[in-house]
Order: sequence, then C-alpha cells, then structure tokens
Amino acid sequence: MAASSQIPQLGPATALVQLLTEHPNLPAAEWSMSSVTAELRGFVYGGGMAELAVYADVLGGSVAAAQNTYKDQGQQVRAHRLSSVWRDVPVVITVALPVAESAQVAA
Repeated sequence: MAASSQIPQLGPATALVQLLTEHPNLPAAEWSMSSVTAELRGFVYGGGMAELAVYADVLGGSVAAAQNTYKDQGQQVRAHRLSSVWRDVPVVITVALPVAESAQVAA
C-alpha cells in the first residue's frame, strides 16, 4: 500500500468501487475526491433524509445539519451531511433540503 500514500485518490477510488459493488442498490449520488486529501464525497441530488438513512445503514456514522443555508434554484436550502469511514477512508454524503423541510427534520 505504499503507492496509495503517494496517490491520495487511490484509497477513495478503491473504497467507492467496493462500496458500490457490495451495495449496488444505494441511492444514486455524484461522487468526488480531492487530489490533496484522502476523502470521498457524495452528493445525493433530489434526495432527502430517507436516502441519507440508506447510506447511514450501510456506513454508520453521524448526520449533522449545516448551520448556514444557501439559495439553490430560488429556494433556501440547508445541507445535511453523513460523516463516516468506509474501508479506512473518510466519507461525507450530503443532501440539501429546503429550509422548511429541514426544520421539520430537526423537530
């Protein structure tokens, strides 16, 4: 594994292939990884807490809502992030919910 320490994207890429191979029914997500840090990031477009819960069932971890909101397509939204570790790789899965729906989740 000495080569993976020289290629930061190799660990997250391998972890993603394993995750999707072993759990092909996970909700669709857009995936990215940095060339600097060995972190795998997924964004579930059009998803909600149910989709995030599916990932949590597989990955474990904790979900936290961002404090700040932002405007997306004319609507105020808040990001909700699942933070976990899969095969020694930090993983963050994000869904963005309308602020009104986000408040209901918090209640």
